[in-house]
Amino acid sequence: MEWKRINRRFERHPARTVIYSFALADFIGALLLWLPISHSKELSFIDALFTSTSAICVTGLTVANTALDFTKAGQFIILVLMQLGGLGVMTFSVFIALGIKQSLSFSSRLSLQESFLPHFTPEPRRLLLTIFVYTFTAEALIALGLLLCFLGQGLKIKNAFFQAVFHAVSAFCNAGFSTFKDGLIDFQKNYLVLMLITLAIFLGNVGFPIVYELLSLLKEKRRRLSLHFRLTVYTHIVLIVFGALAFLLFEKNGVLANFSWPLKIVTAVFHSVSARTAGFNSINIALFSEHSIYVFLILMVIGACPGSTGGGIKTTTLAVLSCTVWSRLRGFPQAVVFKRAIPVDQVGKAITLVFIYLLAIMVFHFFLTFTEPNVPFYKSKHEFLGALFEVVSALGTVGLSTGVTSQLNLWGKICIIMAMFIGRVGLLSLISFLSEVGHEPRPYKYPKERVMVG
Repeated sequence: MEWKRINRRFERHPARTVIYSFALADFIGALLLWLPISHSKELSFIDALFTSTSAICVTGLTVANTALDFTKAGQFIILVLMQLGGLGVMTFSVFIALGIKQSLSFSSRLSLQESFLPHFTPEPRRLLLTIFVYTFTAEALIALGLLLCFLGQGLKIKNAFFQAVFHAVSAFCNAGFSTFKDGLIDFQKNYLVLMLITLAIFLGNVGFPIVYELLSLLKEKRRRLSLHFRLTVYTHIVLIVFGALAFLLFEKNGVLANFSWPLKIVTAVFHSVSARTAGFNSINIALFSEHSIYVFLILMVIGACPGSTGGGIKTTTLAVLSCTVWSRLRGFPQAVVFKRAIPVDQVGKAITLVFIYLLAIMVFHFFLTFTEPNVPFYKSKHEFLGALFEVVSALGTVGLSTGVTSQLNLWGKICIIMAMFIGRVGLLSLISFLSEVGHEPRPYKYPKERVMVG
């Protein structure tokens, strides 16, 4: 009887659909990439699964060179997986259901709302239409700009078109995959390519709730912006500026020493934006100083904005915790910002997410160091940071690496696959799913008693 009750809650839980859809798409993608038509060199199933997981989870970590080891068919499959992963497999399934005039279940509506909006919407069609129009319009414009750049580099029209579309989707979805042998390193002095990729990443990780609210404001001609909008945008901009200034400070006489000042600024902004979950780099990450590696780690943990194509704990989580601390220091009993009080349950949710996220980093990092005792990064100048960087990059669905990924053994690959998958479906969703399935909500409270803290 208890098992039947748990099973019913399992079937109703909205996170079930998200987890199942990503897992199924991941497995199908791995099978397709494993087919002989998809790869030009020998490819094991674990490497196909790693690549599929990295693409569907829009991470970008690779154990096989996308340009050299995969055929055009394989690269096209990766492109489709990135697009599915960026918007969410559930989003496409709901869009198809609405397109054929099917009614949505409450679970589907709830999953859609939790993925893209801070509040419930009675108009799922309008929300989905906004998401798809915004996504494909942004990708098309970025692809057009990249096409002109690649044609200027001497690429033939057919190849230039595919490269432009691939990189536009990869950048907007914050995936970090590239069909160039050395990624974007060959374009490290191409201002236009770097700026277009930066713009695509920004448009992808700013979050669909921001776009939806902007359009609603224009349509309804309202002036008041929501607290979610202001917290998201302000934190987003502050982090970009912080990352860019940090890279300029730490690398102006390092990896950026031979760059002109305009190029230093563009490169610093590019890596600041990319580090938040995109995973593109125009300079080998292993060449950065340890100070910059720490900055990368901070930005990767924070990640993108909620309701976007990126991962991490999200900008609003950082904002809520920062506001809570600042409000406490000013004597407020709860988090206050912009003359608005943040609900206690949301503060608790933010604290829970950060605690679980940091715990997951420690667990995966311990497992990776335990399974990879002979990998060269232990003897590199970054030593301990190499493994930590890899785990944070995977869990935050970023895709940057100091060169560790290609050195992973079987267990190391499995560890990173799990980190990428959990990072994409969302740690809090996964934990709430596991906890709520087996337990009914507690209708009672216990008496309070104080303890010493600090």
